Amino acid sequence: MNRSLLLKLIILCSSLLFIYGCPENWKSELGVYTLCDYENDWKGNVCLSPAYDPYYDFWDIMNCGSSSECAHSTSKRRLNSEVNLHTILPIPDDGWKDWNQFDFVFFYGHNNMIVPPHPHDWFHYFNYEGGTWVSKYGYLDDIGWGDTTNFDYYALRPINYAETYTGALTYLYNEYTSSLLGGMYDYGGGGHFWRDHWYDTAQLLVYDQLGDNDLEWLFLHGCQAVITADEDGTYNPLGISAFHWVQGKFHIVLGHYKSYYTSDLQPLSGFAYDLKSGVPIQTAYFDVDPDNNTSAIASETSPFNWATSIMATDQWANPGPDYSDTSIFSQRWITPPLGTVAQHWD
Repeated sequence: MNRSLLLKLIILCSSLLFIYGCPENWKSELGVYTLCDYENDWKGNVCLSPAYDPYYDFWDIMNCGSSSECAHSTSKRRLNSEVNLHTILPIPDDGWKDWNQFDFVFFYGHNNMIVPPHPHDWFHYFNYEGGTWVSKYGYLDDIGWGDTTNFDYYALRPINYAETYTGALTYLYNEYTSSLLGGMYDYGGGGHFWRDHWYDTAQLLVYDQLGDNDLEWLFLHGCQAVITADEDGTYNPLGISAFHWVQGKFHIVLGHYKSYYTSDLQPLSGFAYDLKSGVPIQTAYFDVDPDNNTSAIASETSPFNWATSIMATDQWANPGPDYSDTSIFSQRWITPPLGTVAQHWD
């Protein structure tokens, strides 16, 4: 932003402050993405009431006015059909803000990872066979999804090297499309193919890494997209294998490391109030843990100390410094059945 435009904005904000109020939290743009109802029902409906869906109560509490702990006025929320490649990927000149232009991104919807380590989860998936999409079911450990069984919901079809290049994914609104995070995928560095819809022509673009622009905190609020542990709570490095490829200068990625029922989810109002009162982000998110399966991965620096780590201290209105070391990470997760916090750092 040039100085002239910035000065005009400051003058405008000052003149309207008494009437409307201008948020002071210039570094806290909030992007909320709720995807619970998919095109032609290609993924199951997981819509929730306002208390549990970040699009409603959480959004309202965070966008509270002019106080410094409130989200900035440039924050945005997306719902269902608005959650697509254009609002997630940094596609040049498409006119849409993407994940990397928000400081805090909260994505609620179906998530997964290629290849999940969980031993015997029943799974519904599609494969592109003979020029058509075929609905299939099976156990993840038998399928070898993304390895011996192709992962097809993407422009690079088929993907069958996920054991080497682990990816975390978010399913998108358009049929048979997804956004992938990890080696060889979106935000993985280098050139990437994408399709706006599964039948569209693939386009090649080069993306920045997550956090190279504004993003500091990414929440993948859905099943098993941030895998730091196996289902029994023992450490598993799969999340690091995926996210070290995409780490620019983001601070923490949070989500869940195993499946759960939507009935296990907790209201998000407490999370919002904790954030605004200065509770560290990881601590606040773990307080709304569904069924003992929440996890977090933070980019850190060496020498590492838990007490002063980004994981333990990073706050919504007072973020710590940016780190760009792709070899140092801290991890925390809730362990079943006691609900205690396990931790590990690499």
